[in-house]
Amino acid sequence: MRRLLVAIERNPSILEVTDMNRTIKRPIELAGFAGRLARAEKVEADLAVTGARYDTVLTDIDDQHAALKAHVGSLEVTRSALDQVITRMTAGSNGGPNDGGDSLSGSTGEGEVGQVIMSTTEKAEGE
Repeated sequence: MRRLLVAIERNPSILEVTDMNRTIKRPIELAGFAGRLARAEKVEADLAVTGARYDTVLTDIDDQHAALKAHVGSLEVTRSALDQVITRMTAGSNGGPNDGGDSLSGSTGEGEVGQVIMSTTEKAEGE
């Protein structure tokens, strides 16, 4: 101890370097840390569980999104096929008769369209 005092007397800058504010914690302060550490460890464990659940949900969402993408592609193909069927069904006449009779116009669509009905009086006058 005497040597330390002599060294400080000869070189006072030693005191400036030494941190004199360091103190030993009191037992009551140390006693509170055990509970805090246990609580912190419990929170960390809870966060790990929540993080794992979150990752699982995100993975499921990604899988469902991929399935929906494939389903949408299939629906687009079905829509296109239905559009083609409807277009064919609503397209103009192909030249065939509408009522099951002989076609007057042929496949070009020219000529008379529909049935021409003449009364018996018109026939008599025209003959």
